[in-house]
Amino acid sequence: MYTKQINHSRFNKTLITIFLVSLLLYLGKTFLIPLAIAAFFAMLLFPVMRKLQRFRLKKALAALISILSLLAILMAISALVYYQVSLLEKDLPRLEQKLTEKAHQLQGLLYEKADITTQEQEAILAEKKPDIIKAVFKSIRNVLVQGLTIFLFVFIVLTYTFFFLIYQRKIQSFFVRMHFFETHKEAQVLLARISRIVHDYLKGTFTVIFILAIIYALGFWAIGIEHAILFAIITALLRIIPYFGSFLGIAFPITFAFLLEDSPWAVVLVVLFFMVTQLLEANLLTPYITGSRVKLNPLATILVILLGNLLWGVPGMILFIPLFASLKVVFDQIPQLSPYGYILGKEDDEVINSK
Repeated sequence: MYTKQINHSRFNKTLITIFLVSLLLYLGKTFLIPLAIAAFFAMLLFPVMRKLQRFRLKKALAALISILSLLAILMAISALVYYQVSLLEKDLPRLEQKLTEKAHQLQGLLYEKADITTQEQEAILAEKKPDIIKAVFKSIRNVLVQGLTIFLFVFIVLTYTFFFLIYQRKIQSFFVRMHFFETHKEAQVLLARISRIVHDYLKGTFTVIFILAIIYALGFWAIGIEHAILFAIITALLRIIPYFGSFLGIAFPITFAFLLEDSPWAVVLVVLFFMVTQLLEANLLTPYITGSRVKLNPLATILVILLGNLLWGVPGMILFIPLFASLKVVFDQIPQLSPYGYILGKEDDEVINSK
């Protein structure tokens, strides 16, 4: 009886802790999201900064060069996307003509199946046209406002990243001084392991995205999809969201092929090509490039992604994977929290631990 009371008390404390942490993450997301992105960027760039310091550069200069290198890569990707979008914009009149032809075919199909005449369909469209135009202008205005917000957000993230790189040892010493572990060496090893896991995960993910972008571009070009490079970049970049991102990304070329390509086989070929690339990524690219650093089982990964979306939106879907991978390392080292590390882990970890 006494044991049951203790278990109930511990269970209630666990629920209260989870609720308070979730509430803190949700209410503080405006502050925590750029902080988390900067922390992960700092872990990614720290080895680069260390290599630059070997050339007798001061820490601040090495950190600045590392961040400028990252910024240059991001700007190059943005410039490439902008150039591809400008090509799509120039091609809009021809694409609009094709879309009009498809619309006429759809109107004929609606007339055959639903007995709605072309005049009635055009009357419905004319009635909704002002609302559509307002929605388009509202979207353009939101994009411009969000562009300024994104610029400010990037500046804040890069500033945080710079100071994280500068004060990396001080931050590490702070966690060591908190005495969560018995010895300083144990804490240092744990923090180094977390940093290595996040670094390898981010490096592997970006490498996979780069390779997939090339594969998608070649595949879409071979199928005959127009603006293949733009759709390849979009599809590959959305891969940063595990599981869901790939399917969301491939929706763009499939929709484009369905609306504008003359042959229905284009859609079928895109779907088949996507299935092949998914098999290639799951069985070759991700295991050999990203590796098994993030040792979360698929169920835990999906739940973590959904939790991240619930608390932080799209950034949470991306950031919660390395965050919970880091937490699993901590859980595995603390006996009281080891059950949480167990439920997050993979089956092969259980086999290794049992030996």
